[in-house]
Amino acid sequence: MIPAGAALRASRPLCALALAALLVVACGAPQREAAPPDPASARLISLSPGVSRVIVALGARERLVGVDRYSREHPALADLPSLGGLFAPDIERAFELRPDLVLGVSSAQQRDFFAALRARGIRCEEIDTSGRLDDVLAAWLRVGELIGRPAAAAALVAATRDGLQALRGGHDPAAPTQRVALVLDVDPLFVVGAGSFVHDLIEIAGGDNVFGDIAAPYPRVSLELLVGRAPDLVLDASLGERDPATLEAARRRWQRLGGAGRVAFLPRGATTLPGPDLVRGAERIRDALAGREPAE
Repeated sequence: MIPAGAALRASRPLCALALAALLVVACGAPQREAAPPDPASARLISLSPGVSRVIVALGARERLVGVDRYSREHPALADLPSLGGLFAPDIERAFELRPDLVLGVSSAQQRDFFAALRARGIRCEEIDTSGRLDDVLAAWLRVGELIGRPAAAAALVAATRDGLQALRGGHDPAAPTQRVALVLDVDPLFVVGAGSFVHDLIEIAGGDNVFGDIAAPYPRVSLELLVGRAPDLVLDASLGERDPATLEAARRRWQRLGGAGRVAFLPRGATTLPGPDLVRGAERIRDALAGREPAE
């Protein structure tokens, strides 16, 4: 029989070896990060009105736990918690909502917000929808991948392309092309330039963007420059309200300018929002070109 003390002494080298092996595994081996949440079930925050509407169109409304205040203008999102404006979102509110994924816009204003979220281990993705039409449609596909709805996103993109192509093919080739200025804001004056998807919608609808020689998507210009370019049609997308008194005041303001041609008023965001209603947005421009009041 081996004495108990001798057995204990004999076991000590074996214990030391086992402990050393555990330390190598725990400290020396690469650490595995926690598995990311399933894209098809992740809790979402969207800080982009266009992206928020795409998420709804892709059938993932129930996954949204918070949005920016402009996204709440969509009836399907009106009851969601708001994180405030696009460029000053409420960071504490974001933590409270416990998102798995936050989708926002590419901007200097949201950069610090994203950094704070990432420091807490929350995934953030910047979705750039400020470019041309193809860029916007590619962004929709990216959203579909991120939220686990790639097939739905591909179908939405295909349907949008088909609708816009049908609209482009419906022009009378003999009709003269009208020169269009699309105004986003009047004080200061911002218009649509060649770098925006709205520029593409103007062309698809049969118009010619008078600021198509400016590469920026939404350049600030002078009133003198707008009047000097003598557009046949000014599309004013700046009005928050479209009640009769507001519309009449806006018409009188444009009439005082002279040289601005006809004026039509677009519902705010109806044509300028990079969401799933681009075909309807192009139809509104077409209606205005034809002398019909764009519908809500």
